[in-house]
Amino acid sequence: MGGLQTTWGETWGRGVSLKRVAGFSLNWVWVLMVFYSIVPYLSSSDVRGSLYINLFVSLCAMVVTMLFIAILVPRDERVGSSRYVVVGAALIMCAGSVLTMFSDLTTTTGMLMLGISSIMTGTSSAVLFLAWIEVFSGGGGRLALIEISCAMCAAFVIAFALTIVPPLAADVAIVLLPPASALLLLRLKRNEHQAPSAPRGVISRQTIGLFVKALLGAALFGAIEGFFDVLSGYQTYAVQDIYGTYLFLAGFLAALATALIAVFLFRDSVSYTYRLAMLLLCAGCLFTPFMGDNSTYSTAFIFGGYGCFTAALCVVCINVSRSFNVGPTRAIGLGFVALYGGEVLGALCAHTIEAVGVSEFNLAVLTVVAVLVLLVSHLFLFTEIDLIRVGIGELDAVVVADGLERVSATGEGAGEAEGGPDPIDPGALIAERYGLSPRETEVLQLLLQGRTISRIQESLFISAGTVSTHIRHIYHKVGVENRQGLIDLVEELFDAPERTRD
Repeated sequence: MGGLQTTWGETWGRGVSLKRVAGFSLNWVWVLMVFYSIVPYLSSSDVRGSLYINLFVSLCAMVVTMLFIAILVPRDERVGSSRYVVVGAALIMCAGSVLTMFSDLTTTTGMLMLGISSIMTGTSSAVLFLAWIEVFSGGGGRLALIEISCAMCAAFVIAFALTIVPPLAADVAIVLLPPASALLLLRLKRNEHQAPSAPRGVISRQTIGLFVKALLGAALFGAIEGFFDVLSGYQTYAVQDIYGTYLFLAGFLAALATALIAVFLFRDSVSYTYRLAMLLLCAGCLFTPFMGDNSTYSTAFIFGGYGCFTAALCVVCINVSRSFNVGPTRAIGLGFVALYGGEVLGALCAHTIEAVGVSEFNLAVLTVVAVLVLLVSHLFLFTEIDLIRVGIGELDAVVVADGLERVSATGEGAGEAEGGPDPIDPGALIAERYGLSPRETEVLQLLLQGRTISRIQESLFISAGTVSTHIRHIYHKVGVENRQGLIDLVEELFDAPERTRD
């Protein structure tokens, strides 16, 4: 039965696109250079001040833009479906990049340039980012994690190279990056395979609660990044310009680790990526009071963990769109509204504390509180069980019943016409064909009845974690990603004989 199981190698050969990796990499390079590098701000008399004001205002613009899109874009439509939107976003990113290079906090004109460029870069980059993640959603979450992490690796290498070339050459490259990324995006759109839409049904209270918990967890992760980036990075820029190099190196190593996890730990890649993000963030927080150079190295840990979490959040949003009655644009938009909104709040808190002054004792207390916040998020909000539930998906029982009724009707018609035996049980057929264990077969039967994880837990007297593990193994063996895929497989198995006879 091993040949029936989906492996990372089969997925790699079937779906990984170098064009998607290259295009998103170019977009991510632009993000790194504009929001985390001093290169575009070298003409300013206050480099660090211009950079962080631009980052803060741009984050606010991103939150507003993504929230606006998530609310107003219809369920089955995508922000990147219009070439005019994609081209417009890229051109605005170009114009914003040019204005950024003339920003200066010491002059009225320079401040105006900074404010306009921040709004332009934040709004337009949010649109192009959403469009790219929409493209990744077509191949599923696990494949997206491979491509996104590889793109991030390449982006950090390119960004590091741009920090050591002459500033003029780097500035020209920054301006040209958005059009190049948009061009690849538009070419991919021609042959893009759309993600299958989740069936329309009523979203249960349990599912809504899962969404709320995930959004709160993402907001807490964003708050940690925003807080420590301002608390240490803002001060560090005053004494050393090499700070951005540490961030890029840490980001590259974290992205490389994520790519290796996505390839070699394919089945549990999202869970392991989440663990890595949590490990790096906690380590960065705990090391902060003991690091020199204004906590440069500890912030690099946090930045790397934030990059891992960003990749994991992209996959979670994709899984939500594929497993539940939520459009991809809405799922991605709300997920990053929570992340970037938390980062804005964290940065505000850090600026407030910095104005008052932070002693070594207070810094130690703040880092302990930050670690506790991360643990609360990991244990009670954005848990690994929730990650599994998002990947599994829970459909409305009526939708599941409708799908199985169609299968049952096909089977009954065939049996009556030929005078044969009673229709074959779908669960028994799948269990036999794909080599499911007895317990997995029991779970499968309940899944096909539209039962939720909690109901399966009560029926079989096992824990929710055990149920989630069995479901994950079932999906892996039969080669599907969610319950709708399982129902589609049942329909295909029962329709195949009919097509053959026809």
